[in-house]
Amino acid sequence: MIGDVLQKIRETDFFKELSSDASAAVAEKAAMRKFAPNEAMMRKGYPADSFFVILDGHLKIVTTDAKGDEIIINKVGPGESIGELALVDDRPRSAGAVALDEVEALELTKDAFFDLLNHRLDVSLGIMRGFSNRLRFSTTYIEKVIDWSQKTAAGDYSFLEQTQPVNNTSGTDDAKAAQLLSAFYSMVSSVKAREENLKQELERLTFEIDQERRKREFEEITGTEFYAKLKEQAKELRQKRNSG
Repeated sequence: MIGDVLQKIRETDFFKELSSDASAAVAEKAAMRKFAPNEAMMRKGYPADSFFVILDGHLKIVTTDAKGDEIIINKVGPGESIGELALVDDRPRSAGAVALDEVEALELTKDAFFDLLNHRLDVSLGIMRGFSNRLRFSTTYIEKVIDWSQKTAAGDYSFLEQTQPVNNTSGTDDAKAAQLLSAFYSMVSSVKAREENLKQELERLTFEIDQERRKREFEEITGTEFYAKLKEQAKELRQKRNSG
């Protein structure tokens, strides 16, 4: 059991840089927790007094909209950690976490977390690398989204031809960044498709409007007294030709 716990700790993105000895130090400070389906592991707005490493089961990360309705912003499972960022910035939880099934997790309290940072240099370095990896992936994602957003705003969809959506269901930060970029890719693809449909519809409507305008102009011309006289004169000329 201990060996499985240590392995799962080292499989998380946050702790993957830790040595076996450093992982054991984390496991020693952590407490085993179990959560039933629909039980809240964390609540939005509450103080951040611990974080969790998920060993088994799955949770949904949730927030609420302006109406108070629940919005699921992510789903997490074995090997993933949640809640650690709030310990560092000392702010309330930005989202809640609710068990989707039976969940087993390691809980590391804020006191235990900082005790490790203060007394275990190897753990501190490993955690710093974990934060660095997350920041690197976040920076890459933000840079791409900014670039794509600017191109989309300018009507430039060329990047869609150079990018393919990624289908990666693993729980790593790299995979999550790829999934977010894929979601943005799909969104922009939909925007482009709608824009093309609107252009086609506009062209069709423009054609119909032009046809209707020509018809109306023709009716206006043929309805004038001048046109009626021309028509009558043309008739008389044809009759003269036929009689001659």
